[in-house]
Amino acid sequence: MTGEIDIATSGELASVLAGLLDGAPPAALELDFGGVRFLDSSGILVLLRAQGRAADRGCRLTVAGVRPAVHRVLEITGVLEMLGLDISGPQPLTTRRRPADEATPTR
Repeated sequence: MTGEIDIATSGELASVLAGLLDGAPPAALELDFGGVRFLDSSGILVLLRAQGRAADRGCRLTVAGVRPAVHRVLEITGVLEMLGLDISGPQPLTTRRRPADEATPTR
């Protein structure tokens, strides 16, 4: 998936996921969020419903490649813990101190 998952696009995602999970769903389904730059509440609702549908059908739903901004949305809304989704988080950001950030002794 790429771009934004919002009110304009979440219906399409819901339809695709319903198609994959209805009938004879796979044992596992991984959603690649590597190209998703934005996720709003409508996208979160789609994930919640898909996770419920997957669990009801014995399918393990995972979300991979989540960018830091989207991971943060899932984290602060409680979706990570609430659903128990296996979401591989973003690579840890390394922080380097720039010389301007370093403390300088004062006299």
